[in-house]
Order: sequence, then C-alpha cells, then structure tokens
Amino acid sequence: MSGQTMATEPPLLEINDLHVHFPVSGALFSRRKQALRAVNGVSLHLNKGECLSIVGESGCGKSTTALSVIGLQAPTSGDILFEGKSIIGANAPPRMERARIAQMVFQDPYASLNPRQTVHRSLAEPLRLHGTKSRSEIDDRVAEMLRRVGLTPEQATRFPHEFSGGQRQRIGIARALILDPHIIMLDEPVSALDVSIRAQIINLLLDLKEQLSLSYIMISHDLGVVEHMSDRVAVMYFGQIVEIGHWDAIFSSPTHPYTRKLISTIPDPDAILQTGVKAVLRNAPPPPQGYRFYPQDITNPDVYAAPAPSELISISEDHQVRCQRLSA
Repeated sequence: MSGQTMATEPPLLEINDLHVHFPVSGALFSRRKQALRAVNGVSLHLNKGECLSIVGESGCGKSTTALSVIGLQAPTSGDILFEGKSIIGANAPPRMERARIAQMVFQDPYASLNPRQTVHRSLAEPLRLHGTKSRSEIDDRVAEMLRRVGLTPEQATRFPHEFSGGQRQRIGIARALILDPHIIMLDEPVSALDVSIRAQIINLLLDLKEQLSLSYIMISHDLGVVEHMSDRVAVMYFGQIVEIGHWDAIFSSPTHPYTRKLISTIPDPDAILQTGVKAVLRNAPPPPQGYRFYPQDITNPDVYAAPAPSELISISEDHQVRCQRLSA
C-alpha cells in the first residue's frame, strides 16, 4: 500500500561477530597460555529456504562455526539469533527447543549411528524425548520419514551395519529431519560416499529442501557439490570470512586471493589443455580503491595471533570481500 512501509522480515538465522577460542598450553615448562583462535569474528546470515555453503581448507573453523549454531560448542563471544531472538548464553532456549531449531547431518554416516540400535529406535528415540507417547504415532512418523529419504518402513528393523554407505547417510538425514527442524547443518554430507552415490544424496537433499521448506548451512571443501547446491557461498580462511556472495559471483568472479586459490583447484581439463590455468583466473582483480586484500599472506597463518582490523567491503550487489583500509 502507498504511504506505508513494508516490514522487512529478519533472516532465519544470524551469526554476529562470533568468536570461538580454545586455550592451549605453551612450550614445555612455560606457564604462558595461548588461545587457538578457531573462529575470529564471523558474521553470517541465513535466509529462509536457502542453502548457504561455508568453504575452506581443513582447520579453518567451518565445523566449529556449525557446532556453535546447533549448541554443541559454546562461543567465546558474539551472538547467534534465530528469527531475531538470541539462542546462546543467558538467552539460550531449553535444549529440547534448541533441537527443533537446527539438526546436523554428519560426514561419516556409519560413525554417527549407534550400531546397537535399530533404525526404528534411532528415529523413534528423539520423538519420545520430545513428548510423543503414542506407539502408533511414532511408528507412522518413522515410516513416513523413511519413505521420504528413499527407504522402506520394513527396513526400520535392521541395524546400521546391514546398510550400504548411501543408505546409512539416508538414515542420518531421516534422523536429522524427524523433529521437523528449521535448519539442517550439512557437514561434508557426501565426502565419505562413493562417487556413484553422491549425486543421489545431493538430489535427495535438494528435493527435501523444496518439499519441506528447509534451510541448509553446508560445510564442505568439495567445490563441485557447493556449486551445485548453494544459493550463496562464504569462503572461510583461518577463522574469518574472506569473501561471501551469490554462488555465481564466487565461482565466476573470485576476488580475494584465497578464493582464487580455492577456485583454481577445481579440475578443468579444457583450461589445462589450452592455457595451463583457468581462464577466470588469468587477470587478478585489484582490491577496492583505498584498501588492500586481507590477509595478504595466505601461506603462513598464525592461528594464535589476533587478526588485524579489517572489514568486508561490498564490490557488487551481495558480493563482499575482506579488505584492510590503507593508511592515509
């Protein structure tokens, strides 16, 4: 209506200036204690119905960020908001309520399942803990969820070792979905699977996202999977987001040196045969005027040192890169 301002719906999830530090001992016989800075001021948001991927090499803080979101890792500082309300610290909801906000699909589909429990028990136990007492209702919910992930209700009586890797990951997905959470954290969801099975699981996740109006945060270093599934991509380098944007901008116009290094690792036979490098990486874009890319040195990071002041600078619509302001 004219003359009225439409209220802007807040993001489904907001991560504001998140820090996660782990105390570690110094050298032998030294009393000095250091802090390993696993996450250093990460700020992200997740919109309803989208898939946000966080990419980067092992040890950069991706999984620690995900564990903080689902409540398995307490942040050192910062805030996490779900639908505009803080869910950590003194404002944290009860654990039962937190479980209905976000659930995780783990990397190893076998290690994440209890080998002594049948599939039925693995899926039914969360329902019982959350107050569903009717046996028939539990059975119906378990059967429905198994069908949704491409299994049959009859398979509920089996144990995890009786399934293939792809089937076990389907069970892991079913377990994550059984409480109808709003957000699913995908921690390398297909990296432990055979190549022939990966496409099936990826398509299943995309179908479930559409059918159930799910929102995903995917942790991955497989850029092929990221490109196929993501709406937006955040590039993480040793505890900080160094570039974030729409998936197309990240893959077609990588700007930060670390992002360009990651993109250069994607196999491209045509580019290798013709030029020896990917065409998109021939000309490195300069940083915005008055800034330099941060960090400049991406070869020898210090995980104990506090990062220098820097900021994410917008270089186009919904595309930001981390830079450091040059001295006047």
